[in-house]
Amino acid sequence: MKRIDKLVRSFVDQVMSEGFELFLSPETEALRDLLQINDNVVFFQAKNGQLFKLRDDHTTTIVEFFNKNASDSLRVWYSGFVYRYDQTGQIQNTFQLGLEIVPYNSPQDSFVVLRVMLESILRSLTDELLVEIGDSRVIEKCVQHVPKKFRKKLFELIDRKDVSELEFFASLNDLDLSDVLKLVEASFTKRSVNQLKEFELDPSIEREIVELVDFLSGFSGVTVEIDFSLARTVEEYDGPTFIFFDLKDPALIAAGGRYRVNERTLGVGGTIFLEEKAWSR
Repeated sequence: MKRIDKLVRSFVDQVMSEGFELFLSPETEALRDLLQINDNVVFFQAKNGQLFKLRDDHTTTIVEFFNKNASDSLRVWYSGFVYRYDQTGQIQNTFQLGLEIVPYNSPQDSFVVLRVMLESILRSLTDELLVEIGDSRVIEKCVQHVPKKFRKKLFELIDRKDVSELEFFASLNDLDLSDVLKLVEASFTKRSVNQLKEFELDPSIEREIVELVDFLSGFSGVTVEIDFSLARTVEEYDGPTFIFFDLKDPALIAAGGRYRVNERTLGVGGTIFLEEKAWSR
């Protein structure tokens, strides 16, 4: 528990020094729409018959608060558990520490989020991190012609990076996934920023990626690679994304990026997540 205690203390010190305010939200929320229920959502019925769901994401709550209250800006941090069903049907409890900036104004906002997360993790959990940088706009362009009914399954297959499965899925559903397959194959062979030109990216996207890589390269113990096949909840993101891997005790420990808040507003945030084995020992 000493590492977790050190992480929390370091994270809180960092966000306070950067001017973030604590955002509190209940772990239960009344279900206003049955469309909120999906395979991952844990829900229950109260004695009065009302349906509630356990919190499965902090960012969604913060975005809803921003849109509902017509706030000018939010610069907040949070901590607490989220609850989701895993693939075996078991409820998984994950402790999260995170921060959000709404609206997103410049790359400096992304740098603040990354700096807080990196310095907190490097001071407490590990001194060897792999940071993978992607961009939702790249993969979204590759799948824009794919009917939405296939998107969820497609993103799952992309995350698994199984080329044979993707080829079978394309054949089974009569889909052209040639661009997707190129991205997945490139995730194994073209991971250096020096190979960006080979992707023929929009200049503005390439510029943002280079700026992020340059910023991250200033941290000792951090290895930076490019992976445009990152498909985690890609439809929620709108721009650069990142995930952190602990190289000493191999595990995915953080993720985030820029996302759409509403038609006019973007936000950026990141979350450090600790599985039960990390906080219960």
